[in-house]
Amino acid sequence: MDKGEKIKIVWLCHFSNQEVRDLLPLSKLQFFNFIKKIIGKRKTIYVDFAPWINNLIKEFEKIENVELHIIAPHKGMKKSRTEFQLKGIYYHFFKAELLFPWNKLENIFNKKQQINFSRNRSFIKAFINHIQPDIVNLFGTENPYYSIATLDIKDIPVFVSVQTVYSNPETKKYEYKVETYRVDIEKQIHKKELYYGCAGRKYRDLILENNPNAKIFKMFFPIQVPKKISDVRKKYDFVFFAAAVTQIKGIEDAIDALEIVKKLFPKVLLDVVGSCNPNYKRELQKKIKEKQLDENIVFHDYFPLQTDMHLHIQQSNIALLPIKLDIISGTVVEAMYLELPIVTYKTYGTPYLNKNGDTVLLADIGDIQKLAENMLKLLTDVDFRNELSMKAKIFVETELNNTVNAKRLVEDYKAVINHYYYRTPIPQSLLLDINEFPVY
Repeated sequence: MDKGEKIKIVWLCHFSNQEVRDLLPLSKLQFFNFIKKIIGKRKTIYVDFAPWINNLIKEFEKIENVELHIIAPHKGMKKSRTEFQLKGIYYHFFKAELLFPWNKLENIFNKKQQINFSRNRSFIKAFINHIQPDIVNLFGTENPYYSIATLDIKDIPVFVSVQTVYSNPETKKYEYKVETYRVDIEKQIHKKELYYGCAGRKYRDLILENNPNAKIFKMFFPIQVPKKISDVRKKYDFVFFAAAVTQIKGIEDAIDALEIVKKLFPKVLLDVVGSCNPNYKRELQKKIKEKQLDENIVFHDYFPLQTDMHLHIQQSNIALLPIKLDIISGTVVEAMYLELPIVTYKTYGTPYLNKNGDTVLLADIGDIQKLAENMLKLLTDVDFRNELSMKAKIFVETELNNTVNAKRLVEDYKAVINHYYYRTPIPQSLLLDINEFPVY
């Protein structure tokens, strides 16, 4: 493929934003919420999600020599399929067959614990046959209701952007129930597809276990670059924030570490921001009361607009983000942009952030004492705190720049196309270099 030649790309993913919802014929979800009310579930509303996709869309709106088609399910659609063009990008939405509570019953009678999502596959296959792309980019093998469709794709290269590896054995430590059919579909995809983009050594190694011939590209997901506000009045010492407050995001470890910090700083205050399952929140509040931290922890629910959440978290001095499974969590990167000094865990990707010197403070996963020591270091040494946050911002603006990484992804596509169709060797500069990513 020549350097200036236009390439036709399909993204297969799941996302939502207000711009596309304005153009989609959506229901009011009355029946869906009626069923959820009966079974005691929280009401569903339309919100933005998958910010990495939304932010990548913004970058591709500016890129020339690509024709981007996005195929995605969307809940609440009145029509079975809706297509439109917006800001130079072609959108193909379909009314998905999803695993709602009532059709999960199918699993009871399915010995393989696998649903084939035949309706979704037929929509996706029809879209791809019509588009005739040069390459398909799958985002999220762990979402079988659309990722399974890549098993039907023939004679077109598939590039898999790795959000997580659901079949990772360590997932069982943090998930209450690992669903077998999701593991099976993910492994089938790993064995079939050759090209992957990821930003962590562990995920690279897990993919190679399933497919020793896989080509692993270095890829970072874009994030919503938050707006930094000057002279914000600080109310909290620490902030823990996530879309969903869960064990896997490290909230229980944050509480345990705060108990240690309180011994030296009795009035220390932690702000917990994000959606939290009511039953789980009650468990957390019981734990907080037992540790006599009632006056030290406050909760703020999920902010539908990410910009509002970014404004809110700037009222804290330090970000406490003991995330356990993410490669490099978007929340960590957002905190770096906001110049919040960060205490986090050593995951599969976070050591990369310190490759040129410390930008975040790391502790081994589960090392509550070290987590607390790092919190105390930042509480007591303001000069070090400021130095760390400035180094972090410089690092993130250069190494994790959205525009740079979007352009790199286009180069990945071109390399895959040339390798798949013409057997042209892939440039080593595009592949993940294990020397950049310490052993986890």
